Amino acid sequence: MLLNRVVKPLVCLLFSIASIIGQEAPRPNRHPILSIFPEPLPDGRSGITLEAASQFLRPDFENGDEGRTFARFDGEDWGLTLDLARHFGPLVFNLRLRGIWRSGGWADQAFASWHSVLGVPQGGRDMAPKYRLDYTLERDGQVVAQLTKDRACFMDADVALLFPFGTPTSGGRMGISVQAPTGSGSDFSGSGGWDELIGVALWQRWGRFLFHTQLEYAFLGISNTNPYSLVLDHNTQKRAWAGIGYQPNGRGILSGLGLDITIAYVESPYSVGIPRIDRSGWQQHWTFSHSKLPKWRISISEEAGTYTSPDLTAFIQYRF
Repeated sequence: MLLNRVVKPLVCLLFSIASIIGQEAPRPNRHPILSIFPEPLPDGRSGITLEAASQFLRPDFENGDEGRTFARFDGEDWGLTLDLARHFGPLVFNLRLRGIWRSGGWADQAFASWHSVLGVPQGGRDMAPKYRLDYTLERDGQVVAQLTKDRACFMDADVALLFPFGTPTSGGRMGISVQAPTGSGSDFSGSGGWDELIGVALWQRWGRFLFHTQLEYAFLGISNTNPYSLVLDHNTQKRAWAGIGYQPNGRGILSGLGLDITIAYVESPYSVGIPRIDRSGWQQHWTFSHSKLPKWRISISEEAGTYTSPDLTAFIQYRF
């Protein structure tokens, strides 16, 4: 009697809370100057993600604040992200580990050819050497961070605690995360300090459509002696995502193809006198899925008019 009235309903409640899916974790911004900030609040599911990102700052935009700041961002990143999630009653613990191979890459000629096909300007790529890796940020002659040789970088690790609520149809989750300084601030693989983040995600499903949003506030725990303090106007960052997804349940290749379109806003806390770095960024994310391959996602992200987003980022993800 006690089992039927108390234990079984409690187990069912905890299982339903732990199995809430709703909105998936949004795609993060992968520009080197913003990758030092904590990762987006995860959705609490284990998985592995392979990603590639290309960024370029045209040479005539490299100097700011009347020569006090020098910035150069030209390179390509290949990253591997591992999420490990565990459920503890109504809470979810998530560990995120990231490694990135940074190099000059191979996509420069592809970008040049694509611009030529479209008949649009090269955006300064014709003024810079092809296949170059140079991530450099200097202030008043002091190097804040720099990477000019191909290297595998282990990024700062993120540990998040999540509380999901509601149902997969209508609900949300809130949580906090801490970013440990496992990376190096000298090559844009970390902030050099302990960072924190708080966030909340909400979703509502109508039929095959899912409307979702996620809001976050991140804080960099850097000291006054940290070189990043020379180029940051403040140590906090606001981020927001809003999107709509559609997932049919068809049997064919096209009839089962789903699409999520999300627009992201990422605040830039930098102040270096270079508009394309100081200005907050918008980024568009296109994520494809298929009803017959529910554990897989393919995503493409592109800057939406401001430089604080990479030129192009692509992801392929598998959920355990």
